[in-house]
Amino acid sequence: MKRVPMLIDCDPGVDDAIALMVAAQGADLVGITTVNGNVGIDATTHNALAVMEVAGLDVDVHRGAARPLISPTVDARHVHGPTGLGSVEIPQPRRAEASADAVDFICDTARAVSHLHLVAIGPLTNIALALRKDPNLPSHLGGFTIMGGAHRGGNVTASAEFNIWADPEAAAIVFSEMGMLTMVGLDITHQVLMGPAERDRLRAAATPCAVLAADLLDHAVARAGEIRGWSGAPIHDATAVMAVLDPDLFEGDHRPVAIELNGSHTRGMTVIDERPGGLDGRTGSKNNANVLRTVNAEAVVTAITDAVIAVDQQ
Repeated sequence: MKRVPMLIDCDPGVDDAIALMVAAQGADLVGITTVNGNVGIDATTHNALAVMEVAGLDVDVHRGAARPLISPTVDARHVHGPTGLGSVEIPQPRRAEASADAVDFICDTARAVSHLHLVAIGPLTNIALALRKDPNLPSHLGGFTIMGGAHRGGNVTASAEFNIWADPEAAAIVFSEMGMLTMVGLDITHQVLMGPAERDRLRAAATPCAVLAADLLDHAVARAGEIRGWSGAPIHDATAVMAVLDPDLFEGDHRPVAIELNGSHTRGMTVIDERPGGLDGRTGSKNNANVLRTVNAEAVVTAITDAVIAVDQQ
């Protein structure tokens, strides 16, 4: 895996927590910003701080948006549990958040860190606010990847994936103004399932991060079984991190993507224009997303597991 300077915007969240561990091992993690999403902003900030403490890493956490731009505040406690980390108990972090201004941190870090890759694995509220503050933000980034959206079907409605649905106005701003982004949607993440074999390997490693990930995976697998009847759980956000760290494991194509804001059944849908000629004017819209389509799921699962086990060996 190639090491890249990375800033993660997140809403931990079971799979966000595992994503942070993967990034801690595989990237030069320069900071974490939090957003309301899977649970409220107090819990997502607490969870990010706690995961960094378990990992033994000195990475600043900056609190971000406590609610969507316009929409009512929502969460996914029915999936992630009331704290966001299932029933897992982790130590109270000794370190406090570095600031309550994630937006300034995103803008300042993009200017200060060369080739910074911004990875957004929660609702896109902070990113939209950062674009309002600095419309030139895209030109300061080495890359921008999101976990969000889907080509076919959603996981919170029939058409919408949670991170987009939770703040579709923010997503619409980001897809319109960020330029080319990489979209890691449900079509990819539902292929990357971790189950009992990975959990057992993590638990056998017996390191703090591996044990925490095994406990989180227990919760995720149980919920995936209850909700979908699956024997494994999709690790959405860690998959997005892996798409940055090892892009050769993924394939996609550039497409125009818009966010549906008004449909009574389709609000929050990522509308991907599949017609030919995206850049020659025949569709009337410009390619703005590298929509990932296929993945070497076995290799990604192995890489995620290896990375979590390796965190405590750095």
